[in-house]
Amino acid sequence: MSGPARWKLALAASVGLIGVLLISLGWLLYEGTGIWGNNIPVTWALDIVSYDWWIGIACGALVVSSAMLLLGTPERDALNRIAETIAVLAAVAAAAYPVIHLGRPWFFYWNLPYPNTMLLQPQVRSPLYWDAIDILAYLVISVAFWGIGLLPDLASLRDRAAERIAEGDPDYQHRRRLVAQVYGVAALGWRGSAMHWHRWRQAMRCLAWLGLLVVPTLQTGAAVMFAGTVLPGWHDTILPVSFLVGAVFSGTAGVALVTMVARSALRLERTIDARPLALLAWVLLGLGVADLYCEGASLFTTLIGGDSFEIASLHRRLAGGQAWMFWTMLTAGPLAAQLFWLPSLRRSATAIASIGASICVGMWADHAMVIVTTLEHDFLPSSAHSYGIGPWGLATFAGTGGLFLFLLLVLLRVLPAVVLVLRPQADPHPAAQSDDPGDGAPLWAIAAEYDTPQPALDAAHRMMREHGVVRPGISRLDLFSPMPLDEADAALQLASRGVPEAALAGFAIGTLAMFGYCAYVSTGYYILDIGGRPWFSWPSFIVPSISSGLLCAALGTLAMLLLKNRLPRLNHPAFNIPNFNHASHDRYFLVLEGLVESFPADRALAVLQDLKPKPLQVSRVPR
Repeated sequence: MSGPARWKLALAASVGLIGVLLISLGWLLYEGTGIWGNNIPVTWALDIVSYDWWIGIACGALVVSSAMLLLGTPERDALNRIAETIAVLAAVAAAAYPVIHLGRPWFFYWNLPYPNTMLLQPQVRSPLYWDAIDILAYLVISVAFWGIGLLPDLASLRDRAAERIAEGDPDYQHRRRLVAQVYGVAALGWRGSAMHWHRWRQAMRCLAWLGLLVVPTLQTGAAVMFAGTVLPGWHDTILPVSFLVGAVFSGTAGVALVTMVARSALRLERTIDARPLALLAWVLLGLGVADLYCEGASLFTTLIGGDSFEIASLHRRLAGGQAWMFWTMLTAGPLAAQLFWLPSLRRSATAIASIGASICVGMWADHAMVIVTTLEHDFLPSSAHSYGIGPWGLATFAGTGGLFLFLLLVLLRVLPAVVLVLRPQADPHPAAQSDDPGDGAPLWAIAAEYDTPQPALDAAHRMMREHGVVRPGISRLDLFSPMPLDEADAALQLASRGVPEAALAGFAIGTLAMFGYCAYVSTGYYILDIGGRPWFSWPSFIVPSISSGLLCAALGTLAMLLLKNRLPRLNHPAFNIPNFNHASHDRYFLVLEGLVESFPADRALAVLQDLKPKPLQVSRVPR
């Protein structure tokens, strides 16, 4: 079966699962959440299990991409696009559950922490409030990280689509022009200048740090909601660490599974080669060992503690009615990852995909075990009630999987599965020539075109040293390239500030503002006496304050990147440079921009013509 046929078949299957989701939701709204099998005391069941599982996969995928960027891992080029897409789409699939669990989903905004019409403030000391802030911060950071990383590739797709407008059947010209315009708007006018790349890398590193920080706050905030209770099986200090390890474990497994499937379906064996395979296998192996440690530590503390209720909860996990959850978690999760001790399996794409899928199943069983076995029986015999997974709960979960698959298939169809701009290939080009803007046309810049980066960098060094060519307030030198060049910062003497400072300022403002809001609500505006605790319970303000700071830092990073790069700007004189549509994939343009009409254009032309090797083309660019 051909690739397009397989894609259409998978898309049809995902649409069918979305249909199952819609039917399930329709019946849910008519009958109520009891169709999921929820009861008293198991009020949280498959809905929260699936929500936590999807959020865990999203968090783990974000950690994978962020950590590889900050560590400078070469294998990131083959994995980051899929990991960042999973980080966003898994959060979208998870978002379905809080909305449909409301009973009246058209009032979804009641979930947001804001004063209602009776001027009642949210309970800022509740982990549920923390969770709302954490999720909002995660969504902003993950979407910004994914979207900013896409900008150069969207520009490349824009330019490639524009190149094909004059090709093929005339009946397709309108569609191709529309595609080029859509990619152009989505790229925000990205031009790939050295300053663009300089600030882009700053923004990506800032967002990567924010992603690594928001995942622990999100996962530990949810875990504290469980560990802060006195229910047996939950009241354990290892739980926040276990939640974090499990999230990264399942997210990495999800990235491994989707990457291997995309590698086979899209014929990406040359791009996703043996090195990314080995990296994913080693990471899964290490996380499997860490997850085994967390499970062992929980078992050890339960046994050494001697609490009869905790031991009874452990017995129900190991041999009770839901024991299949524990053994599925153990065998399909951390034990399955130990297979990667075998070198042959670390090199096998089929083994990595199979074990990744197994780990995802095991981590779903882990969430089910933690929630269901504790809620089925706490301290009172009268509170005990068994729980069984119903068909409607499974149908809803399968429907969210269909939603995830549908969005993934569509994005892989319209966006590149791997980064396009990091391995540019030069195409044959006509001989060097000079272009003139025409009589009466105002001159914007002098542009020299190169097919490799080193001559362009050498020319930039020469132009910066040449007396009277680059003068502050008169002319400015820039280099447009399809990928970031470390040497360009030194050659052009770039020292731009603003993006990291905006991130730090946003973090400080967001943190202090949320802490002040929590203190004001708790001590003055809306006082609640909860178990005699102090009104100013400042430790409970830390989690939402940090999450709010991370949210504002991401917004500050995004705003400063767009402001400093003057994006979006869909019409710019740089687009008048001949062959500039190649700047996003295989050409390098050294541009001397005139800030005033009398800038030294003739002197720049003379310098460029004396260079060895000569540029492919030297152009006078109209404004």
